[in-house]
Amino acid sequence: MIQFCKMHKFPIAILAFFAFQTAMSKSQPVLSYSIRILEPHTHYAEVNIVIENNNQTQLTFQMPVWAPGSYLVREFEKSVENIYASADGMPSIPKHLDKNSWQIQCGKAKKIEFKYQIYAFEFSVRTSFIDASHAFLHNSSVFMFVDEYKQLSGSLLLKYPNNWQKVSTSLEGKDNNYQFADYDELADSPIEIGNQEEYTFDVMGVPHTLVMVGLNNCNTAKFIPDLQKMCLTMANIVGEHPCKKYVLIVQNIETGGGGLEHKNSFCVMMNRWAWTDADKYQAFLGLCAHEYFHLWNVKRIRPIELGPFNYAQENYTRQLWVAEGITSYFDELSLLRAGLISKKQFIETLETYINSLENRPGSKIQTLAESSFDAWIKEYRPNENSKNTSISYYAKGLIVAALLDARICAATNGSKSLDDLMKLLYNRFYKEKKRGFTEEEFIQSASEICNTDLKSFFNTHVYSTATPDYENIFSAGGILINKKTELKKELGISTALENGRTIIKYVMRNGPAWNGGLNVNDELIAINGTRVNNDADMILKNIGYPGIVTATINRSGLVSEITFNLVPFETVKYDLSMDKSEGLILQKWLGK
Repeated sequence: MIQFCKMHKFPIAILAFFAFQTAMSKSQPVLSYSIRILEPHTHYAEVNIVIENNNQTQLTFQMPVWAPGSYLVREFEKSVENIYASADGMPSIPKHLDKNSWQIQCGKAKKIEFKYQIYAFEFSVRTSFIDASHAFLHNSSVFMFVDEYKQLSGSLLLKYPNNWQKVSTSLEGKDNNYQFADYDELADSPIEIGNQEEYTFDVMGVPHTLVMVGLNNCNTAKFIPDLQKMCLTMANIVGEHPCKKYVLIVQNIETGGGGLEHKNSFCVMMNRWAWTDADKYQAFLGLCAHEYFHLWNVKRIRPIELGPFNYAQENYTRQLWVAEGITSYFDELSLLRAGLISKKQFIETLETYINSLENRPGSKIQTLAESSFDAWIKEYRPNENSKNTSISYYAKGLIVAALLDARICAATNGSKSLDDLMKLLYNRFYKEKKRGFTEEEFIQSASEICNTDLKSFFNTHVYSTATPDYENIFSAGGILINKKTELKKELGISTALENGRTIIKYVMRNGPAWNGGLNVNDELIAINGTRVNNDADMILKNIGYPGIVTATINRSGLVSEITFNLVPFETVKYDLSMDKSEGLILQKWLGK
């Protein structure tokens, strides 16, 4: 029996059919990824990207060329091979547009499939690695994005050997099927697959999973409480934890190190047998604190240029010193706040950073803002002349953060600190405006917390190469400064012993060796007739500084002598100490 709609006299079944067709025509595209690791000993995986209900006539698939948090173009597309695409089951030959982009013509096709193989055999926190024992997927180096669907949510299916028992990631999911809100979340959620160990603890009610990968001698009964304390110390700076869960991946390795932050996780590397070394253990806790604090500073409190990301090219900002320098300052301060070092030790650390900066020739060449902007070509690509021409936005950024903290504490008579600036930036820009801040907005916010116009402070310390006003700023904060100069009768070089040969690795700008004509890569054979064995400056001391140096060198296979004057050069030394009264301002700055 057929029923009719009284108004239009059409069969209800026919109306239902048209309604279904209309709904189908308006269906949203569905994006799904899968990765198959079937022969991990070959270091290869196959990635498959499927779009259903496609509504585009052409699609562009792009491999990122860099990893957020590591500001260097790494050309991940170099590891891509065997690309295949189809449209509604029919092969579609991708057009290679440029080094990291492939485009396919879809026509009216509703289902698009794009697959490729990826080679993963570079073990670091910013790249991917697959071998017979495990897989570490740094997702921006593995998964392409579909440019037209970059903001689309999707799923990721993992397929891997049966003898691997665990998946560790901040992505939500189960049964090896995970979901992501958009490509940014997929790219920013590393995945460890294998037989790693997992431990859990809470910070501010947020569940944390510690992932330990590889053989190691870690005493987890000690490390986990220490790590939890460091995480809580960093969380207390802003006072609110924005994550639903957090994953901490520790790769235990033979050599190397480093760490990289993500929005809801981090990955760090530790020498597998160094856990019982007290100094290395403390430094590693500082590294963990650094990467952990990034979940606020740079992942949520961020320069406006750092998100949404352009994965196909450099993303320039003059505020990397805020992202990394302030974080470096807080990771050192966290060791004090957690009770792992004394105030004296913290001040000694600050003293070391200052003396290293002020005796680096590049500090008079490159500003802190320029160092941030040029990270893509300088910070991650140092050479033998880098100390002469550049500075680190980590190191000087830490110093400027300390100066800013002391300035705020002194100006507000101990009622405010750098912590309060971080809280303001978090609430105003991340929570309220839902965006990053401009350089002007950062300066305005700092001035607001300080209740003082800080433009001149930033002009001096961030946008010029002027020597920071250490004495006035630190003394107002309760740290006393004694500055002195020293004359050094040295060549101004650094050397390394290679196969029994003393090789020059660095020549200091305007030092005696620089002015005398010694070059990097010269083999230094003798000084004034005395054989050199990686001890040039000791020889100079033993021969009593005659004022004239004759260096016997091997340059490009040719032996020659270079004679020049040994002129003492000036270095600066800052000695820092605490005001014994430890007044209110110092208490606010470094704690009671």
